[in-house]
Amino acid sequence: MENYRIVILGKSMSPLPVTSISQVGQETWASYGGNIAVLTLPTAEIKDDIIFSDGNRSLVTHMVPVGSGVWVACRFNSILTLLDAKTCQPLQQVNMEDVLKPVSLSYGFTSLIRVSAVLCYNDLLWVGTSQGAMVTIPLKALSSSSQTSYITEPPPTPQSKMFAVRDEARISLHGHQGAVRYILVARYNGDAESTDNAGRKPSNTNRKPSNPDVLLRRRTTCTKIVLSGGEGYISYRDMDAGTLSTIRRGRIIRGFTDHCHMIAWDVSGPLSHE
Repeated sequence: MENYRIVILGKSMSPLPVTSISQVGQETWASYGGNIAVLTLPTAEIKDDIIFSDGNRSLVTHMVPVGSGVWVACRFNSILTLLDAKTCQPLQQVNMEDVLKPVSLSYGFTSLIRVSAVLCYNDLLWVGTSQGAMVTIPLKALSSSSQTSYITEPPPTPQSKMFAVRDEARISLHGHQGAVRYILVARYNGDAESTDNAGRKPSNTNRKPSNPDVLLRRRTTCTKIVLSGGEGYISYRDMDAGTLSTIRRGRIIRGFTDHCHMIAWDVSGPLSHE
């Protein structure tokens, strides 16, 4: 830790804090205020400095790379923007207010919707909102021969531009009462068992095999889950719009006093929002 380098972003007399860092290919993207600095490695020299948003309250809070693009979101904003990782030009925008508009009344959303957490995993864009809703939007590669059609064959490559298919967005029936604070992927190993090279389980795994040609191996199952964290928990399936609105208004009055909850989705198989 003795060999380090200090990089000052921006030219302001009062430097803005770095709010997000992401590894994009062989480069590092770091956001400060409404700007994004592109640094080359390992020299940490600033290759480019992008003005992503120049509003007074703009603050880039999320940068999530996928394929040859980066999904970017700002604080107090409902829009996700896909930037080209090479040219830094915008390719697509998804407004979460439009995505959630069909269910706003039934889900009891009474205030402005803002992006509060983002994850790209398993060809899905996972988005958490300030209302506590969890949304998944499929990502598909854009055909090089067409600017309007999506393809799934051949499989996407790291150079593919992964666009969101907004019409296929799915809203989970499980959510948080307050803003979604984070979304991440975790993995754990299931129960392990010893088998021989024919797949048979020995009667006594503590005993050395009498036949030296019999090889024992440990077979483990790895399960992946997506975790979201936020204040409180709501099941939209069990409550009507009036009850949900009352709960949300009550939280605003008494403040964020509920315990933090985590929701887990098993993504090792077909995804279900039930």
